[in-house]
Amino acid sequence: MFNNRKLIELPKKGKALVITDIHGNIDDYNRFMDIWENFRDRDNHLIQTGDLIHGMDLKNDKSIEILDSAKYKFENSKNFHLLLGNHEWSLISKTEIYKAGINLTLNFETLLKQKFGIQWEDKLENYIKFFKKLPVAVKTGNKVFISHAGPPRYIDDIDEIIQITNAGYSKNRKLFELLWNRYGDYTKEDIDSFLENIGCNAMIVGHTPVNGVELTNERQLVVASSYTMGKRAYVKLDLESKIKNGKDLLKMVKYLD
Repeated sequence: MFNNRKLIELPKKGKALVITDIHGNIDDYNRFMDIWENFRDRDNHLIQTGDLIHGMDLKNDKSIEILDSAKYKFENSKNFHLLLGNHEWSLISKTEIYKAGINLTLNFETLLKQKFGIQWEDKLENYIKFFKKLPVAVKTGNKVFISHAGPPRYIDDIDEIIQITNAGYSKNRKLFELLWNRYGDYTKEDIDSFLENIGCNAMIVGHTPVNGVELTNERQLVVASSYTMGKRAYVKLDLESKIKNGKDLLKMVKYLD
């Protein structure tokens, strides 16, 4: 395994659990962690593609508990990989973020105040420092690219992903597109061009609440693990199998339900 700043590169060995947006749902998070505990091996990996935080229901939003747990695992296991999502990015860039008219930035601050009292701002800054350490993508030895969203357009090679935060977080078009783009922001041709430029055959993203999974142009698999339109899916990616396109990834999809 190689960690090139913002890109994790995994060898053709073992398997990887790929889990997407949790958004403060501790029940789903715990179920995935149980799966990981039974799956964990020195050659196996867990990849969580971002957006651990910001539940829609403040009363049941366990973003802080999930974040603290995942942060500990990330810092104490070389095979536990957290990627930056647009909701974590929003705290770094100090951008307010809304869903269905709900100010999730304000809700997160409320959770911090409830748990940490007058120390909440210090705790927020510590979380922001942690988010800045997170990679933005994974590239596997069998040519699968994994990120929160995207693809970003105007990427010429994989080195641009490795160096993507060199331009900062706030006014960085390529990073913004990697974290925010949904299909419609880009075309099927954009997916093909991006994958060819970075030397991959298929990609896995979260970000969009589909019904479990959705295959875009046969090369991009959109996965919804918790914040979904119905089914809750994840991928048990065989790092040793030949991956020609997204159809090969579909064979590796599993469901919580």
